[in-house]
Amino acid sequence: MAFLSARNSRGRKYWSICESRRVNGKPRNIPLVYLGTAETLLNKFSSSDSSIKIKSFAHGHVYSLFKLASELNIANIIDKHIPNKKNGKQIVRNKISVGTSILLAAIGRACHPTSKMGWYNWCKNTSLEHIMKTSLKSLDSQHFWDQMDFVPKEAIPLIEEEIVKNTLELSGVKLGTLLYDTTNFFTFIDSQNQHCDLPRRGKNKQKRYDLRQIGLALAVTREDQIPLFHKTYHGNKNDFTCFKDIFQNLFDRLKSVAKELSDITIVFDKGNNSKENFKKIDDKKELYYVASLVSAYFKELICEANKNFETIIIEDEDIPCFRTKKEVWGKERTLLVTISNQLKEGQIQGICQQLAKKYKILDELKQQLESPKKIKKFSEQDLYARLKKIIKGQFIEEILKYELIKLDTNDMSFSYFIDSTAFEYLKENILGRKIFVTNRHEWSNEEIILAYRGQSKVEYTFRNLKNPYHLAIRPQFHWTDQKIEVHILICLIGYILSALIHSKARKEVSYRNNMNNLLDDLSEIRLAYVMSKKSKTVVFQLEDMPEYLMRLVDLFKISPT
Repeated sequence: MAFLSARNSRGRKYWSICESRRVNGKPRNIPLVYLGTAETLLNKFSSSDSSIKIKSFAHGHVYSLFKLASELNIANIIDKHIPNKKNGKQIVRNKISVGTSILLAAIGRACHPTSKMGWYNWCKNTSLEHIMKTSLKSLDSQHFWDQMDFVPKEAIPLIEEEIVKNTLELSGVKLGTLLYDTTNFFTFIDSQNQHCDLPRRGKNKQKRYDLRQIGLALAVTREDQIPLFHKTYHGNKNDFTCFKDIFQNLFDRLKSVAKELSDITIVFDKGNNSKENFKKIDDKKELYYVASLVSAYFKELICEANKNFETIIIEDEDIPCFRTKKEVWGKERTLLVTISNQLKEGQIQGICQQLAKKYKILDELKQQLESPKKIKKFSEQDLYARLKKIIKGQFIEEILKYELIKLDTNDMSFSYFIDSTAFEYLKENILGRKIFVTNRHEWSNEEIILAYRGQSKVEYTFRNLKNPYHLAIRPQFHWTDQKIEVHILICLIGYILSALIHSKARKEVSYRNNMNNLLDDLSEIRLAYVMSKKSKTVVFQLEDMPEYLMRLVDLFKISPT
């Protein structure tokens, strides 16, 4: 934090702007700008030189992110993996290397997601040019596109791996439990565009089934949700197929960044389950996991658990729990069955919503069958097949029953009703059951449950990556596979930097808000410069700010220079 300081020399007092820094472990006042005597300052700001230009820039967020990126050596790591060098020297466009261009784009994604064309409109209101001591006006969309072209797809995992290693070394984050999951992002790439293969139509998690999408697999640390591995994949690929295809890449990454694989436990959900996938995991004998199973496929286990539940207390919550060892997919595994009231309530609500939809369809069909002006007649076999198709659905078939009836006209109709006995049995014996599976046979029930609960943290990461104000992967205006993959890398570099500064703020100054709030707060730390138009002298200083921002200034050592 800059401040005014005075010193006496030959009976006169001279003023300067100083900053307190530690030199050899001792605090020292380091002059930043010499201002002169009070008379000199008075002359500068007197009526004869009243023409003063003052401008301020958002400073704290870009300063903190750029400083951290320099400590992680991100720009140099990227440049090292650019193959097309000229005479052994890095490719430079507008005096900016490829690595620095990628880094600047990543900082932009973290602070203010926008198109590459709109990047400088955001940048010019920040202090990035002052920090880098160069003009960035020439960094338009063409600049970024050309620089992104130099990053080959094969180099992306190598770049990420090196950044991750530096990140773990700098932050000291313990790997321990790692969380793996997948999501997808819709795009506005035209269906007739043949320049890319990754975007395809699939089951979009934001309900945009009308658009092509790209998939993203991600593994993050449980502590601080720092991305350790990512893979961009085809938008129409389901979770367990994706897991099968990228498992070896994920395993290689974990082996590369971890000192001991035995210290790592990978957590993934039931969407990734298959006999083949578990065989791949079993073949890596040093890899440990916690996953979940689909309860509908293990009815005998659920029945056994219902007779033998014991209550344990986890985080002040009473949880019925049953533990056993059984052979599943050719190998003995530890199985843990629990009851979640929250899941049970959600399932009941979902069943009721589905029933309401079924009632509407059934009523329309019944009205059609019993109308004197009916157009189509159904045979008993046709009506049976039609009703079976309507009622089809998880749990619905067990509780929604129907009976065929013959009308006076010898035409067929039906009545339907809820089997209340079956519904009550479902509520008491089936719904709310979760099955966890692991090869951490020595872990307690509590450790297994808490490890799987951490899965919500990777979903929190996905929510951040879909936040339109910070860190967002969308909008992305690229329509070739190589550019899309580089774009995802840019976004995740921005996320790693943001996650690290958020972790530091939480641990060292007890910052309580989320990552997005932190970026907003840091943007409120502004850099001002005061220029006398007559003398052309410029003074840089931080604007006055409240105490809570001062703590962030001290934490990240944010200075005007």
